[in-house]
Parts: sequence; structure tokens; C-alpha cells
Amino acid sequence: MHPPSGCAFLPTPVAHFQSLDLLFSLPITIAATIIIIVVVVTQNNLVQVSNSFGRLTTLYSMEHLHGLLRIHVHRGVNLAKRDVLSSDPYVIVRMGKQKLKTRVVNKNVNPEWNEDLTLSVDDTNLPVKIFVYDRDTFSLDDKMGDAEFQIGPFVEALRMELNGLPSGTIITRVQPNRENCLAEESCIIWTEGKVVQNLVLRLRNVESGEVELQLQWIDIPGSRGL
Repeated sequence: MHPPSGCAFLPTPVAHFQSLDLLFSLPITIAATIIIIVVVVTQNNLVQVSNSFGRLTTLYSMEHLHGLLRIHVHRGVNLAKRDVLSSDPYVIVRMGKQKLKTRVVNKNVNPEWNEDLTLSVDDTNLPVKIFVYDRDTFSLDDKMGDAEFQIGPFVEALRMELNGLPSGTIITRVQPNRENCLAEESCIIWTEGKVVQNLVLRLRNVESGEVELQLQWIDIPGSRGL
């Protein structure tokens, strides 16, 4: 029996490579390379290689992940009217290539979404961008402004690894300036055993409107952490 063109047999079948556990003791780039170059001729072994490569890919992704950022989209205030008397607003949150969306609140320029949107964070320097739209049925959704913010101050507070503070303790304050979209002072607070940041963002490129958010952090076992 000869291997297919461009392939080669292994001296020892991959299925007997100590159940592939040895691969996971190697640096991930070496282990991944081994799996990529291996060609297995039996169906069972091929499935085992495929499953192991998936595990390595997951491990590789986790190694680059800091954790999860949960954004509680609380409400909008004095949003622009895009229909005759009101708007049907929703919010889109972007960070890097990620895009999340709230539900639509019909006929309300002071909507309360009260939704949690969760982003995976592998680069704490990326801005979080907020876009508000008016939902339309027979045409493109109308823009109702945008804003963005950095999570740097929030991350720095998390890195302090505080514990046991009285609930409501203010850890730090972020002031509004020309380089951010804060409508007022933003407080990073210790509350109910965790660090949160409250933000009121003034929307740009629109006649009026603010969006209120709260940030929370979720640690993921196996991630690189902060």
C-alpha cells in the first residue's frame, strides 16, 4: 500500500501517539505544526486529528483573550426624532470586528433597553463604538448619532485587584474632555463585590441624544487575563 501523492505514512499511527496528550505539553505553535503536517490514512485517526486540532485552536484563542466585557445598555435620553413624531431606536455596539445589537424600542425618544451585550476582549486598546439607529420598515434605517469610549481606565481599576471595599466606593473618576464622548463625569465604582463603570455618552453627528451604559468585567478560566 502506498500513500496518496504528496503524503507520507507515519512510523507510528497518530491514534497511538499516547492518545495525543503529549501534543498538549508542547508549545502550541509546535503542536499545531505537527498536526497540520501529519496525514493519517484511517478514518478514525483522521477524526482524532481533526478533534485535536480544534482543541488546539481553542487553546490558542484563549491564550490571546483577556476576558469578556459586559456592557449593560441602560437607556437613551432625548434622542433625535426620525419619524413624524418619534423614533424607533436601537443600539449597535462594535469593538474590532465584533458587532452586537439591542432590541428596537418603538415610538420612544427616551427608550429603556436594559440589555446586556458581551464582547470578547483580546486588545484593551481598541475603542468601543456605539451607534444609534431608527428602525424603518420600507427604507434604510436612519442614523441617530454615534459615540465611542476607551476601556483603559476601567482596565486599570480592575488591575488593582481590589477586594472587600464598602459597596459604593468610588475607585476613580474619568472627566469629560474633547477626546472622549462623556456627557458628564464617569465613575468607576466598587459595588456588590465587583468593579463597574457608569458612563453617559453624548452622541455625535446628531442634533441631540445621550446613551447611558454600565461596564462589567468577566474573567474567563484559561484566558491570559489582565
